[in-house]
Amino acid sequence: MQINYGIPWGISEAAFNLKDLNSNYQYKAFGVPWLGLKRGLADEMVVSSYGTILAITDYPKEVLQNLKRLEEEGMYGKYGFYESIDYTPSRLPVGKKKAVVETYMAHHQALILLSINNLINDNILQTRFMKNPEIQAIDILLQERMPRDMLITKEKKEKTKKIKYSGFDNYIENSYTKIDNHLRKATVITNENYRICINDKGEGFSKYKDILVNKYKETKDIPQRNIFLCKKCKEQ
Repeated sequence: MQINYGIPWGISEAAFNLKDLNSNYQYKAFGVPWLGLKRGLADEMVVSSYGTILAITDYPKEVLQNLKRLEEEGMYGKYGFYESIDYTPSRLPVGKKKAVVETYMAHHQALILLSINNLINDNILQTRFMKNPEIQAIDILLQERMPRDMLITKEKKEKTKKIKYSGFDNYIENSYTKIDNHLRKATVITNENYRICINDKGEGFSKYKDILVNKYKETKDIPQRNIFLCKKCKEQ
């Protein structure tokens, strides 16, 4: 179901290219759009390494081919395959088509090792699982067939389309190679009650109505010069 996307396959829940304030990668479930009940699955594309290797017992040749593709994409690190690759355009830097999530999750690495063990030792995990008396007691439930009459929870099936990377026509980048200390730059952010003024040296003030929250103070280690914030700030 995943192999014909045009990118390496292995969709499952995984960390993706978004970090919190502590620089921890965020984590959630991903899936094939027309199989998952969750809406919006077609809007994101994240491929995990363990999601690939879990299929090694049934599709060993395809898995090895896919692992080679993942390695070519830069997913192999010092301790093995990284967590995932994020192909979602909205989470990528300008001009990039992928972002490797360079982290390792212990339980996903364990799933990789268990899958390889299962392949080498002829489905040893299934054998051990079925020797458990509690599992043997409900073995009949594992033989249930899919019902013919199913409740449809989606009005239409979501189809995964080829990833499109939109242009950044409105993207502007300013580069400065030399600082002109005689030309001060300032920014003012204000509403009806609160005002903040700050210049390119980090000097400024904040004011709530007629109350100064932070008073303007010139940086001591900078030589005396004519300080300019802005006309409105100067009047304060």
